[in-house]
Amino acid sequence: MKTERRFTSADRALVEADVIEVITLGLDIGSATSHVSLSKLTMVRGHNRYTVAETEVIYQSPVIKTPYGGDNRGIIIRSELEAMIDDSLKSAKVARDQIESGVVILTGNALRRHNAREIADILASFSGKFISISAGDRLESTMAAFGSGAVKASVGSDRLNIDIGGGTTKISRCIDGNVTELTAIEVGGRILQFDVEGKASHCEPNLLLYMDSGVLPEVGVSLQDGVLDQIIEHMTQTVIKAIKGMDLGEAQRLDSISSFPLGGTVVLSGGVSQWLLPNHQADICDDLGQLLAYNVRESIISEGYNVEIADDPIRATVLGASQQRMQVSGNTVFISDERLLPIRNAPVSLITVPAEDFDAAFIGTLAKDSIAKSLFESDLGLRVFGIDWVGSVTYERVDEFCRGILLGLQGLNTPVTLLLKQDIAGLIGIHFAEELNYSKPVVCLDGLDRVDFDFVDIGEVINQTGLVPVVAKSILFNSGSKLS
Repeated sequence: MKTERRFTSADRALVEADVIEVITLGLDIGSATSHVSLSKLTMVRGHNRYTVAETEVIYQSPVIKTPYGGDNRGIIIRSELEAMIDDSLKSAKVARDQIESGVVILTGNALRRHNAREIADILASFSGKFISISAGDRLESTMAAFGSGAVKASVGSDRLNIDIGGGTTKISRCIDGNVTELTAIEVGGRILQFDVEGKASHCEPNLLLYMDSGVLPEVGVSLQDGVLDQIIEHMTQTVIKAIKGMDLGEAQRLDSISSFPLGGTVVLSGGVSQWLLPNHQADICDDLGQLLAYNVRESIISEGYNVEIADDPIRATVLGASQQRMQVSGNTVFISDERLLPIRNAPVSLITVPAEDFDAAFIGTLAKDSIAKSLFESDLGLRVFGIDWVGSVTYERVDEFCRGILLGLQGLNTPVTLLLKQDIAGLIGIHFAEELNYSKPVVCLDGLDRVDFDFVDIGEVINQTGLVPVVAKSILFNSGSKLS
């Protein structure tokens, strides 16, 4: 049977292609809490490029404590998360097949659970037709900065977003509407938990970083006088040092950022920062969250920074996930066989095509070098190139480029998959098929604002628009820390 080749999507409906409404889902499985957010994105076409013109949150689930079970809370209970998704879809009156895209996020201490990846895979399949799996500090830091409003507030200025969760703290520097630096540290509100009598009920391994004794509190025993204050102060000073760009040793999950200038504005988000809202109910706190929140805020102010609290701190990450992680292609995609889609968990290697003349050998070397520098391997051997094309688009340059890509992929059993910033996917794809008579699978998408991803998921063509959703992510399924 002859496979379908798609170019320019001539069969799409004009109105559908100019204005698209997409429902997305974000599921955040964090160290302390889990919750769902459903959003509607209105995307508008201009010059063959689609941008998000409006975001609307259509439903947010109640926040539940992340359901752990098993010995020493070593697993995540799948059924409770599935029930939360089902209840959310029912309350929002949204069917699963209406969800075009979304992200399941596992972060912090949830990543240390034995079945973390299994849970993510199951829930991604359970939740909708194109749900990505993200797990790790880097992407969560970015999503929290978007969801807290720090990125938007930084337009024309400078903001530092500090998202304090149950197991980790994510810090993102935002300048003029972009996340320019980020880090993550081993500070969280639920790394020590208490029972109703105030005795230790659960400790995470990273609590050792803040114990002068070098020994974790014994479960069922009250802490000695002054020990709790000492833990809170050590954790607070770790946050302050991170703001100032200091290396934190074992408490450093990602490389440190540069020092944030005094007098700048810090935006606090995350579940711990929920305690800082003026209308927050005075519930009994069974962990470090309340004390940590107050101490961090006061210490940041005393250091000489301004402090703002996000409007909905606990939901910052999931809002960022449901609203900010998807791009859609331009409308000149080339897909040699739509059965190739969706593509999941494909590592991306960046190639910048120079303005000056080049030959195929030069591009082939760029491609091989880019693959060699990648820190990631795909489960299925997939490879994707993010292409930033500088200079003119002539027949000779396109020909040398395509031949060079094939040289770079020699010996690898992977489709030719290109994500381009510039609107030239149709030209590139047609050249592979018609000029080089290349018969193996080719996917070329363009009109993407960013192509320097770690990993990417590429969805199926949306309805009759001819557009393809692309979700950037990371899939680090380990603790991401220096702790064993």
